[in-house]
Amino acid sequence: MSPTPTPRPLGLLLSLGLCLPATAAAEARPGEEGWHRPPQLAVELGGSWSRMVHPSTYVPTSRDLVRTVDARSGAMRLSGGLHFNILRSSDRNDLWWTNGVDWYLAGGDVEVLAFRPGLEKRFTLSKRLTLGVSAFGSAAEVAVPTGQVTAQPPDPGGPPQFEPNYYEAKSKRWIFGGGAAGALNVSSGRFPYTRVQVGYTQYIKKAEDFQVTSDLEGFSVSLSGPWAGALVGVNL
Repeated sequence: MSPTPTPRPLGLLLSLGLCLPATAAAEARPGEEGWHRPPQLAVELGGSWSRMVHPSTYVPTSRDLVRTVDARSGAMRLSGGLHFNILRSSDRNDLWWTNGVDWYLAGGDVEVLAFRPGLEKRFTLSKRLTLGVSAFGSAAEVAVPTGQVTAQPPDPGGPPQFEPNYYEAKSKRWIFGGGAAGALNVSSGRFPYTRVQVGYTQYIKKAEDFQVTSDLEGFSVSLSGPWAGALVGVNL
């Protein structure tokens, strides 16, 4: 006499009861197939010094005035960054996409804003210390005042009002290049860290031909050269 077969609906329920806990456990355990770590990013802010070279000159200002800009060989920068761990889903943290931003603190006469997107490879030196080596592209906008003022009249047909409805026009140049950098990242805990970095940026050409007045004809700004800085950041 053959045994009574288990009804098919009951067999399916038993199979699901055995498989579902195993699947859930596999998804809950890091390192097993089917488990993915969330994306990781880091935000940082600090300061740096960089080479910035231009001769002394006169620059026009608003209301038919001029002022002297002294010769410069370097400038401090307000620096920041937003970085992404592009191998996070593979349970690795040694390859990062980096995005650096630098605002040159040059006194407001010659304004420079630079961007540094790149790729960084990190090597673990100890539990808290990593060494990063990166290559990056660079784009910088250099602006010089022209002395031209645009004012808005308070009403149609009225006289122009210079305060507060006016702004001073700028002559702008974009330059492009690339470079390389090295960085030491020191972890201060699970989230905060300190980053000390040095690098070199080479632009294809200078920011030149600022022909806003006869005095400024031929005025140029060079940003190619070494730089160094320190930043504090947080891993998110």
